[in-house]
Amino acid sequence: MKLFIRKEPRSLALLSNGYLLVFEKSRASNTAPDGKYTQPTTVVVSLPIDALSEHNFTEVKGRMFNGLLGLVCVNNYLFVGLITNIQKVAYPRWRITSGQERQDIESIYQILNVEFFCLNGDTFDYCLNNSNEQLERPSSEHPCTDLMKLFSDGTFYYSRDFDLSNTLQERGLTNGLDYAIDNQDHNYIWNCNMINEVVQLRGRVTASERSLFDGALFLTFVMRGFCKTTITSDNSTSLSTLTIISRISTENKENIFDLEGIDREGHVSSFIETEVIFCSSQYILAYVQTRGNVPLNLEVTEGQILHGKKVKLVEDPAYFQASFDKHFDMLASKYGVISVLNLTKPKSESQQIMSNAYRTCADKKSVRIINVDYGSDLLTKQTHKLIYLLKQDLYEFGAFVYDNSRGIYVGKQTGCLRISAFDSVERPNAVEKCVSKEVIELTIGELSEVELSGAFESAHDKLWADNNFWLNRLFNENLKNLNKYKRVHWKLFSTTSRVNLYDPLHVHITKFMRKIKKEYTYQKSINIFTGTFNVNGKTQVDDISEWLFPDGTAFDQLADFYVLGFEEVVELSPGQMLAIDPYPKQFWERKVLETLNDVGSKRYIHAWGGQLGGVLMLLFISETEQKKVKHLEGDVKKTGFGGMSSNKGGVAVRFTYSTTKFCILVSHLAAGLENVEQRHHDFKTIVKNIRFAGDISIKDHDAIIWMGDFNYRISLPNDEVRKCVQAADFGRLFEKDQLNQQMIAGEAFPYYNEMEITFPPTYKFDPGTKTYDTSEKLRIPAWTDRILSRGESLKQLAYGSAENIIFSDHRPVYATFTSLVTVVDENLKAKLTAEIYGRLTEQLSDLTEEERFAVLNSSDLIMEKSESEDPVGPEIRRGRKLPPPSSATRKWWIGSSKQAKVSLDVDPTKYKINPRRTANPFLENNEEARFVRREAD
Repeated sequence: MKLFIRKEPRSLALLSNGYLLVFEKSRASNTAPDGKYTQPTTVVVSLPIDALSEHNFTEVKGRMFNGLLGLVCVNNYLFVGLITNIQKVAYPRWRITSGQERQDIESIYQILNVEFFCLNGDTFDYCLNNSNEQLERPSSEHPCTDLMKLFSDGTFYYSRDFDLSNTLQERGLTNGLDYAIDNQDHNYIWNCNMINEVVQLRGRVTASERSLFDGALFLTFVMRGFCKTTITSDNSTSLSTLTIISRISTENKENIFDLEGIDREGHVSSFIETEVIFCSSQYILAYVQTRGNVPLNLEVTEGQILHGKKVKLVEDPAYFQASFDKHFDMLASKYGVISVLNLTKPKSESQQIMSNAYRTCADKKSVRIINVDYGSDLLTKQTHKLIYLLKQDLYEFGAFVYDNSRGIYVGKQTGCLRISAFDSVERPNAVEKCVSKEVIELTIGELSEVELSGAFESAHDKLWADNNFWLNRLFNENLKNLNKYKRVHWKLFSTTSRVNLYDPLHVHITKFMRKIKKEYTYQKSINIFTGTFNVNGKTQVDDISEWLFPDGTAFDQLADFYVLGFEEVVELSPGQMLAIDPYPKQFWERKVLETLNDVGSKRYIHAWGGQLGGVLMLLFISETEQKKVKHLEGDVKKTGFGGMSSNKGGVAVRFTYSTTKFCILVSHLAAGLENVEQRHHDFKTIVKNIRFAGDISIKDHDAIIWMGDFNYRISLPNDEVRKCVQAADFGRLFEKDQLNQQMIAGEAFPYYNEMEITFPPTYKFDPGTKTYDTSEKLRIPAWTDRILSRGESLKQLAYGSAENIIFSDHRPVYATFTSLVTVVDENLKAKLTAEIYGRLTEQLSDLTEEERFAVLNSSDLIMEKSESEDPVGPEIRRGRKLPPPSSATRKWWIGSSKQAKVSLDVDPTKYKINPRRTANPFLENNEEARFVRREAD
């Protein structure tokens, strides 16, 4: 990156990897007509790269510029922050090349120095020192001195390879920059205020520019805390590394490092998320723990002896229970099951009162809480006592494990420790170190082809000691100068420090593209096949074509998406609840993919797979549709044995097809004829806890399909049910179907739809036969396997079962859907945008800089399509900002001042509007007439 400065008019230009970004202070006033202060605005000036010298820009030399920190306003001065010194400190993921060398996939850099360059004056140019000109040093210091000291203290980090604000499990292994921007956790991005406008600028530039923009160093997302990687084994055949990433949250921006308690929104101070990542050539393992101030409404006073601190509850726990609940709801939505480890100082009366209140709130919220009164020394010398207390939680939570060689997820972390301590960094760190070592040793012990080296323990302890040193130093420094740092943080996070970034050229291009949106978008229908099958723990080689290609399926018209859910893919024995055999998942992936690609002309890829215990979901997409699918991610939720076991639960996947958001779920709910209420509870648990990046829930989608072994039964005697099945009297059975009754009552699956069931109950059969259960239990036949849907864009076409696939005690069920989606032709859009950009820049090139500025910033500037031979290029002209008002003969929404006249030659006494047509007049519906004849009373 290179920096250029122009004195008149004052401008800063950044040139990075072939892309030029020029900032200039807006000439408009910061005062609104009503006298109120408005945020200052910086204008992005469009200049060709080779025009820098002719526009009097001078390069700032003698520095290395490593990235753009962002823009900030301090004391009415606008500054551009740049990173000027870094060092590489961590590489969480890597691979071994064919030459047996380590190639880093992800790298983390520590910021050592930053500088701020003024955008609206040369008062502070004395610090440039790139010429012989001696500039007089102002009497006051640089307005950004404290910000420069802050960002240069060695606790700030960034990465250009991955989203550093999210854990490895959250961000995944292969997501690009678009996904990272959409799903960042802004609580861990310290320069979010400064860089946000640059992110918005990226969204406006043309597609051809965006690749250059991304290749430059303009998007730098900075995290604060500690990062470091150490090698635990340097054997070239079994290289392994250990990385710690500690992220300090800014959720309570007013009191980030204070000792105060919880606020009304459930935010706490001193909250840190710590992730340890073990990487070898075979596996990558990640584990997350959290710590923070006690989430109670408390205040701190100075003690009388040796500057000790006393803690006091401000109000009764009942008054801040709502804030307490919000805090743990936010944690649960991100991490799953939460267990509290409360560390209190022994023999402290005030902290004992605090612990009692903590337990009271936790019990009301049904949060597991463990009180540990050990001192820091005992935590390091008698760790077996602590591990004994946490053994249940560690097994329940699991750890994220990915098998690099086989490309499968071996494990997922489904819960997290929330460690609470008062005025201590060492004690939580000692606990996290102990837990980290135990989890890594337990997990590696269950994995094949990898083992911990003799140097692991010493390397692990040294890394955690470094983590403790840096965090302890950081917190002590802030607590000693609390008011000073609060002022610095106010500059960093306050809305008054934000700078608007106005890019007139791309703003007008965006507006024009919206105007011609119909030229590069179109509507189409996509076909989705969904299927659910409880395979009863069996893997078999029989043909499954009857399930995947029901009667009437033409092989040249197969679905665009196949989403399949399996239940009981592993036997539900206690051993399988913790360590899942990956073979069944691999078997069904291969079996389904081979079956799909053996027929027809379409070719499918396995796009995603997720497993929770015995519940498995597989997503297959045709190669022609794959590029339109974005934001693909999944989540799981246990419901077995009160949420501790994965023998029951749900797996969900979400994706965006062009502009339509889909969510598909597979679940296995509680069994038993009488367990209706437990199944309802399982449903609510899955709805509440399934969360995707950005806290997106199930209901936040345009189309939802939910399938699985719901285990709802038929509330009729066994003999009567079997007689109705023989007589195909499914209507009688459906009246007494428990799921049907629950949906009618508005309990489970509200607002979901189910197509009419015209097939026999799918459970329970004697395996290998078509005979319903003849065992001692003699279970009542039931439709346990169901597929429901929700969303106006979905239309169900078929609903049935494959009655001749008989190896299991269930029958597979399928449902096919069509969905009307709006598709953006990205190639055509990029072509149109590039042509418009070229046309506009060509027209602007003939103007002087003053004229260009006046034209692009004119409030009454409009663009219209050219009537010349070039139908794509717009014409810039000045005219009315708003169209003339509507009249009886002219409607402004018609466009181009065309007249509108509508007449309906319909006799309202004989005809009425067709109630079967959609209420939205803009949706095409050629299957239904607009009007139908009125029926006689």
